[in-house]
Amino acid sequence: MSRSINKVILVGNVGRDPDVQTTAAGTKVAHLSLATSRRIPRNGGFEDRTEWHRLTLWDRLAQIVEQYVRKGDRLYVEGRMEYDSYEKNGITIPTAEVHVRELVILSSAARPGAEAELDAEEMEAEVPGD
Repeated sequence: MSRSINKVILVGNVGRDPDVQTTAAGTKVAHLSLATSRRIPRNGGFEDRTEWHRLTLWDRLAQIVEQYVRKGDRLYVEGRMEYDSYEKNGITIPTAEVHVRELVILSSAARPGAEAELDAEEMEAEVPGD
């Protein structure tokens, strides 16, 4: 049997402040959007294209983004893709999101120098056992 890999690496800018909630069991979960951009050739010139990615972070990573991450911050994230769907008005809507396992805050647009407030352990937070 061969092994499979589901790994996503993104570097981009946060599109909105994290939405952090607490489950009934007391576990924190954070949702945020991350924008990545690329240049593509178009009509003899170049066009910038932005892709939006939905991120979900749990436990300690959710606490870190709640405290330190704001719209405009630049992040490095590693995680896995998860697909799901929901129904709205009888129509099935597919969803895709990255469940983040590792997070590095590269820069903080809202608070210059804020990334220096974190120690190395918090800057490179990883979810154990995932």
